[in-house]
Amino acid sequence: MTDINLIGWQSWSDCNSPNRKLPLRYSSPFGQNVITVPFHKIPTVNHKPPPRGWCSWHWFGNNISENTILDQARFIAQNKKQFPLEYILIDSGWCTWGDWLTPNSKKFPHNPKWLVKEIHKLGLKAGIWFAPLLATSTSDLYRKYPTWFIPNLEATKVSPLDVLIYPKRHVLDLQNPKVTKYLNSVVDYLSDCGFELFKLDFLYAGHFNPEFKTSAVPDNLLQTLLSTVHCHPSIYTIACGCPLAPAVGMVDAMRISDDINIPQLKYLWPVNHLIHTSRLNQLTLNLKLRQQTKVLWNLDPDAFICHPAHGLTPAQVLHLQSLIKSASGPIFLGDNLKLLSANQIDKFIYPLFQSHN
Repeated sequence: MTDINLIGWQSWSDCNSPNRKLPLRYSSPFGQNVITVPFHKIPTVNHKPPPRGWCSWHWFGNNISENTILDQARFIAQNKKQFPLEYILIDSGWCTWGDWLTPNSKKFPHNPKWLVKEIHKLGLKAGIWFAPLLATSTSDLYRKYPTWFIPNLEATKVSPLDVLIYPKRHVLDLQNPKVTKYLNSVVDYLSDCGFELFKLDFLYAGHFNPEFKTSAVPDNLLQTLLSTVHCHPSIYTIACGCPLAPAVGMVDAMRISDDINIPQLKYLWPVNHLIHTSRLNQLTLNLKLRQQTKVLWNLDPDAFICHPAHGLTPAQVLHLQSLIKSASGPIFLGDNLKLLSANQIDKFIYPLFQSHN
């Protein structure tokens, strides 16, 4: 084994241009966009088997509900031969960002423990997405505890125009012991609900605190946060939007490129074709340049999508299929599975799992 180069600061960084300035979140605020992990510091990792599942984000975006989730789960359970999946991953939209202890009661009238049990009855496991560092200005958390947040810091760091977005997205200050206590309670709560997979998102946000002049403090704070989840060994963790260096030895899978698609662009050709082609090209190069990090974690290439609504050509879909198979990591389907034709399932879905059966 040799030293490992972590190319690109965080999950979504463009490895072809690691010092790229836009989006702002692609580049480290400390200029550390290529970091070498010396051989003697590479941990011995016993990788958990990578999961296979369905993720709600890539088709439905935030427009999810109990019915949406269970409808797809039942369809998967009834068609296990075509969809050999084990997880249902509930992504963004299940609650107001920050209010991780209180799901949206209109969309999810039962408690999460009930929903997990319903998923289990179908022979499937449940996963949940959350962004532990973020909360919107409309959240109860921000209204009750505004002093828990880093002042004047826009959370997602896409461009200077982010300040115009409503509701505003704020970043919790991990230096505050009350914040740590709250996030520990969130992890315990979701674990007690029966979720067996966490997708942790926007983990880079705290690094943009203007108080920090080097990465040392935010790296340590993030490591401490990830160790909280790491103490639940039965939970499979996927880090997304995550600085790479502080996550070594702390997560089961690492996203290696930006989201493969934007669900709000469904059917909006040619805009979706142009943007999703760019995302596919980024994944192609990032996978190549991050292959050596397989010793640290499973590589997560994001979801597989094949419905024409996303704007990818059949040739591009087959290329995405080959990338996901070569990553040998998590495989998540992202389409509304009920809308896929038999031909699409035979040509695109079935081959995806052939080497994993």
